Amino acid sequence: MKKLTAIVVGAGNRADVYSSHALKHPDELQIVGVVDPDPKRVEYFKDKFSISEENCYSSLEELLKRDKFADFVINGTMDHIHVKTSIPVLEKGYNLLLEKPFAVNEEEMKHLCDTADKYGNKIVICHVLRYTDFYRAIKDSILKGDVGDIVSIEMNEHVNYIHMCVSYVRGKWRSEEVCFAPMLLAKSCHDVDIMMWLMNHTRPERVVSFGSDFQYGPERKPDNAGNRCMVNCPLKDNCIYDCEKNYITPRRWRFYVTQPIGEDANCPEEIITESFKKENHFGECAWNFDRGGNVDHQAVIVNFENGATGTFTMTGGSARSERNIHIIGTKGEIKGIFEDQKFVIRTKNPKSTKEDGTDGYTEKLIDLKITGDMIGQKGGHGGGDQKMMVDLMHYLNGEEPSVSCTTLKDSTISHHTVFMAEKSRKTGKIIEL
Repeated sequence: MKKLTAIVVGAGNRADVYSSHALKHPDELQIVGVVDPDPKRVEYFKDKFSISEENCYSSLEELLKRDKFADFVINGTMDHIHVKTSIPVLEKGYNLLLEKPFAVNEEEMKHLCDTADKYGNKIVICHVLRYTDFYRAIKDSILKGDVGDIVSIEMNEHVNYIHMCVSYVRGKWRSEEVCFAPMLLAKSCHDVDIMMWLMNHTRPERVVSFGSDFQYGPERKPDNAGNRCMVNCPLKDNCIYDCEKNYITPRRWRFYVTQPIGEDANCPEEIITESFKKENHFGECAWNFDRGGNVDHQAVIVNFENGATGTFTMTGGSARSERNIHIIGTKGEIKGIFEDQKFVIRTKNPKSTKEDGTDGYTEKLIDLKITGDMIGQKGGHGGGDQKMMVDLMHYLNGEEPSVSCTTLKDSTISHHTVFMAEKSRKTGKIIEL
């Protein structure tokens, strides 16, 4: 297999995770360039991946003045500039690994697809959940016919209250005005993609959706709450959103909360603490933020062309982060929880019926025995991140990709469904796809 070279455009956390494949497998990938307006991020990537000074840039325009000097680009920019930064890269002849969501509206999606068709680039979208052992095993079970034809898919994503607040209340994904993407797109295009993928090319026909912001916003701010947790809040000690309890001692979210002060996750606690008392918005009361009509929970119902249905519900503010799934088919069912890395396959079997008429099925437990980061903060996604990079190396080398590979064409189906679900939520109508 030919060793590939890549340029990172947008040197954020996700790009760092994907690029790290070059350190683990230097015979397969080398990072040869980096583009980011933040000089600290450029310097970090330069040092980590031994990138030459001449290949480090503060803007995409500077990079594009050069002739093509890598096989592909890893685009880890913010959601609302994915298309803007991808179009000139494709025109230059680069293949592309693009973080999801790859577009924030229908017009952008069409523009990117038209450009890719014109230039013939290979584009892979980072729907890494497809690569996890959990969802891949479920996909294989469906393909083997274990449950027969799918009648119904029920999926839930529960976003833990700390994760919800750091990213979607205090953070840069809190509203469409800030990140240009609704929460369903920013957080759950993963899950809608999984639904489409498990339906095995059965196209969605109609969608309806409901949701609201039930928990957050200035109008729900508790009486007597202060404006900053560590300055003037008498409710701090018992508040579940207290920035000190959530972000200072636990290191989980330090990458996010140090960005507003130009620091990284290794920043001393004293500097973080002081910033929370002054300018850092992660030190503000969680109820201070206007989320611009964004939701904290949303339900989506999809009707497929063969009459099957899919239901997905995203709920932010749960105690535990969890993705669960229940698939019912003509021959049986699959039910499992992603974080537990277990699911059961129940097959209809009249011979198993008890004397009282109950049961009537055989059950097989699939225990994948995987532990670790399941939400991707440290690059895990249940192992999906690294498996995607392995598949990408094969795909860009002209080999047949796995069933998990998500091309641009594949991803447009789930993105379009999300866009129309949002239209339904805002208009109260059933939307034809």
